[in-house]
Amino acid sequence: MGFFFRNGVHMLKKTTLAVIGLAASSFASAGTMGPVCAPGNVTVPCEAKLWDFGIQALYLQSSYGGAKAAELFQNVNNKWNFGFRAEGSYHYSTGSDITVDWTHYSNNTNQSGFVGIIPVFPFSAPFTQTNENRLDQVNVVFGQHVDFGLVKKLRFYGGMQYANLQVNETNYYPSVFVAQILSFSPIDFLDNTDFKGFGPVLGIDYSYNLTPALKVTANGAGSILYGTSRYDGEFVVTAVGLVVSPTYIASKAIVPTVQAKLGLNYEYNMPQGVVNFEGGYQVINYFNVLQTQPLQNPLSPITTVNYGLYGPYFGVKYLGNV
Repeated sequence: MGFFFRNGVHMLKKTTLAVIGLAASSFASAGTMGPVCAPGNVTVPCEAKLWDFGIQALYLQSSYGGAKAAELFQNVNNKWNFGFRAEGSYHYSTGSDITVDWTHYSNNTNQSGFVGIIPVFPFSAPFTQTNENRLDQVNVVFGQHVDFGLVKKLRFYGGMQYANLQVNETNYYPSVFVAQILSFSPIDFLDNTDFKGFGPVLGIDYSYNLTPALKVTANGAGSILYGTSRYDGEFVVTAVGLVVSPTYIASKAIVPTVQAKLGLNYEYNMPQGVVNFEGGYQVINYFNVLQTQPLQNPLSPITTVNYGLYGPYFGVKYLGNV
């Protein structure tokens, strides 16, 4: 009798535990809305040591501030000109890299045959203007490559950026304007401004495979630079070396920048590595980076203007094993 009683109690305990476990499982799943979805595969490349070197030809046009563009000419268009971007990377671990790149652009523009407005004289007259602008930008960044499935790839990167931007303008007023004042001495107006800054940069590279070899590429990046912005404007009577109404200012500035690219990339596999051919369109903009005086009037307040570059690019990059 005692044997059957002990076995009955033991079976009751097992049944009770089973019921409690089933109830707990029911309560746990009561708060969910249907089956749980599994995200797509997010992976990183296998560990490897690689290096790459690339060069891009840039065909860009510069634009800097409405006040700057309308100082004296009714219609000022800076010429398109070539620049370049050189980069090199070392790839290590599982998709990590360190990359250094240098972007260089310079342009000289001569404007003549226009009718301008000279604030210090009560009339309009023709003159000639030379315009020089130059940009050097260097990035040193660390990146991480991530694969989202089989066709989407991203690279997140961050590091430091240095920028050196210069714009120099010289306006030549013919001597006939001042024949009765300074014995046929021509007057030049020098209008120079520059910025040098350093700060953090963050960005994302994105690619989508159309075929195993052809992909759509996009890039977005932004930085915040801290540096010195300078402005120097003065009228110069060149024959006698007389400087009239000089204006000079240097101030610290925080300059946000943005950069965007959209293009195509074609991969050509070789036994020793991969050659990438890439091309597309890019835009670079520095906000409130340069200084100027509207209409070149010494009495006008000094204001800040943007500087931008835009245009197509084409390049080649080689990726090989260490």
